Formats: sequence, C-alpha cells, structure tokens
Amino acid sequence: KPGRKRREAMRKWRESQGLETKTQPTMGAQKAGKKGVTGKKAKRQRVKGQLKTINEIENGDEKSGTSTIMISGLNFDATEEDVRNFFGDECAESIIEVSVPLYKDGPRNRGVAFVKVDTNKKMHEMIQQFDKKELMDRYLDLRVSTAKRTTGDDSYFAKELSEKPEMCRTVGVFNLCWKVTEEKLATHFKDCGEVFATRIVEKNGRSAGYGYVEFVGMNSVDNAVKLTGTKINRRPIRVDYAPNWNE
Repeated sequence: KPGRKRREAMRKWRESQGLETKTQPTMGAQKAGKKGVTGKKAKRQRVKGQLKTINEIENGDEKSGTSTIMISGLNFDATEEDVRNFFGDECAESIIEVSVPLYKDGPRNRGVAFVKVDTNKKMHEMIQQFDKKELMDRYLDLRVSTAKRTTGDDSYFAKELSEKPEMCRTVGVFNLCWKVTEEKLATHFKDCGEVFATRIVEKNGRSAGYGYVEFVGMNSVDNAVKLTGTKINRRPIRVDYAPNWNE
C-alpha cells in the first residue's frame, strides 16, 4: 500500500540519519523462525533532538541528565531544607542539589521539587525507599525526572528594586511563611537599624505571605533591602522599598 511504503521509506531514512535504531525481533518471532516480525514498538521520547526510549530514560542514561528525582505532591510551604531533611543523613552526601521552584508572582512553591543525585544507582534506591512517604502531611510521588531543565526559577528574587520613595522608612517583605509573626519579623531586621513597627498583612484570618517593616531612621531601609534571599523560618524572602504607612 502507498501509505505503508511511505512509512517504510521514512523509517529507513531516520535510521540512516541515526535518529532511530533498528527494532529487534521478539523472542517469540525468533522461535517461530519468522523474519521481519518485531515486538511492540518502544515508546519514545525526544531528548535533545534525538529519540530515547522510555526504558533508556528510566534506566538512567547519563547523557540525558536523568540522575535527578522529581518530587510531586509537595506541601506549598516546604523549603529546600525540608526536602533535604526528608531524605535524612543517609542520603545527604549523595544529594548534589535541591531545587524547589516558586511561582513568579507569589510566595508559594509550585508543589514540585527536583533533587539531583550523584549516581543513577543511588537515585533509583532513593526513589524506591522514599516514594509514597509523607512530608508535612502530604504523600509524595517520586520518579525519574525527564524535564529538560530542573533548576529553580529564581527570577522572583532577581527583580530590580522599586524606586525609593522620598523620606522612605519602610520596606515590604515578601514570600513569608504563614507562621511568621510580627515579632519574628522585627528580630530578623534588628541589625539594619532601630525598628519602629512591623505589620503582617492578613487575608481571611491568616497571613497573606507578606508584611512591612518601618524603621526609625531612613538609612535603615538601604540595609534592609540587602537581606533579599535571607531566610525566615527556613524560607527565603524578598525585600523592597515601600511607601510609609501614613502616606
């Protein structure tokens, strides 16, 4: 049939270009002595311009960068340190990097995390040991990551500072954990200058994830904005200039 001939020609061309490997006959076909009869075609996934079988990916092909675990079902308050503690001391030396991507316009994480491990063997051992285990009241799903990029999105913390208002004595503090109190906020910024007042913005009776710190002196805000990226309750914060409350 014309359609079959076109598919066969395309398959041969892909093989000649190294984009597809020849399929091998199944054991059943070999025993029956049938030529040209192959098993079910392997599911394939395009990785860096080439076709990789799902088995190749799950077995940990070094070139595809698959020594990374993808964790889904993560608690939105979980931090990188929480993920490291989840795996315990026995896996600490094998973990190269932990990434917990955050939403660009808000303080919550995306409910997923990526854990880069030094060897594929250790990666599979960790998946087998910790899959479906509980962290912060959530049961996690662990599997081999096939994502092209597994680094976290840090653009939220790389934003340029807002224009500093005249007579500015106040900064906004974003990406706060819901459990952070006004006292905790004041303690974190006490080395920047004398704190006059703090405020945690609430919504529906709970923290909205951001607040404000007002200082006695105007020079203190320049020290405060340098604390972007520092952590309160193990969670990184972003600090920016803000209008004074009485304005």
